[in-house]
Amino acid sequence: MRYFFILFLLFLSPFYGFSQRNIPNIIDTVETDSGAVILYRNHTWEYLENEPVMMSQEEDSTGLFSHSWINDQVFAYMGASKRDSIKDTLLSLVSNIRTFHLPIIGRIYRGFSYIHKGMDLSLKKGDTVRAAFDGVVRYAKYNRGGFGNLVILRHYNGLETYYAHLSKLKVMVNQVVKANEVVGLGGSTGRSRSPHLHFEVRYKDVPLDPQRMIDFDNNKLISGIFPVTKSVFYPSDYDGKAVYYKIRSGDTLGRIAKKCHTSVKEICAINKLKSNSILRVGRSIRVK
Repeated sequence: MRYFFILFLLFLSPFYGFSQRNIPNIIDTVETDSGAVILYRNHTWEYLENEPVMMSQEEDSTGLFSHSWINDQVFAYMGASKRDSIKDTLLSLVSNIRTFHLPIIGRIYRGFSYIHKGMDLSLKKGDTVRAAFDGVVRYAKYNRGGFGNLVILRHYNGLETYYAHLSKLKVMVNQVVKANEVVGLGGSTGRSRSPHLHFEVRYKDVPLDPQRMIDFDNNKLISGIFPVTKSVFYPSDYDGKAVYYKIRSGDTLGRIAKKCHTSVKEICAINKLKSNSILRVGRSIRVK
């Protein structure tokens, strides 16, 4: 009977995406009060009902979800996303069928900078974290690089949003999600000292300041259309609000950082310096 059930599931695979599983490693299926369970040779199991909803080829007519679609790497564009190579364009963020939802309503306690490529929003462990826009899950697993439990969604305009430090993942790779659907539960996994959501917005791996797109005070988008130009990618060499400091005799990076209310790490990141770099008197360096 169990083999008949497996064959029946294989027959349904074109409709339910079951073919995404490693079928040769399935050894049995078990009916439980919570639904059908699939057993694997490596002693793992999962509920059949947790199979993600896959995107059809018709929905991906532009190839957005097949080009540089990598499930096991955080950054998918493999160095091809140099800021200077990105052409100016207009991205539609919402439409009559696609909406926006704030991932979590919480206090901003750390903003975007050269060394911090996203927004940190306060939450309590276990709080629901929701998708900002409609999209497809490209990455959903524990990341050892500091993000902890991380979900990355790719959206229909080419943007990707990152949801890091989650205590639990609620989606799987290749799953289609809608704005406001739960992607995970808040936590403090990875490089984190207390529960919060680290939220990033990237275009072809290049980070941009979410506050240029989202009005966090009023929980809404600033505009339904977002212009992608070199100036929006902050930290940016093209930022007209950049602040510079002229090096004087006796200055050190630590002294400059204190004067300008910033950090040595931030100054080094902006100017591509090392902490032991020689400072030339009379030279101007960017501090903000």
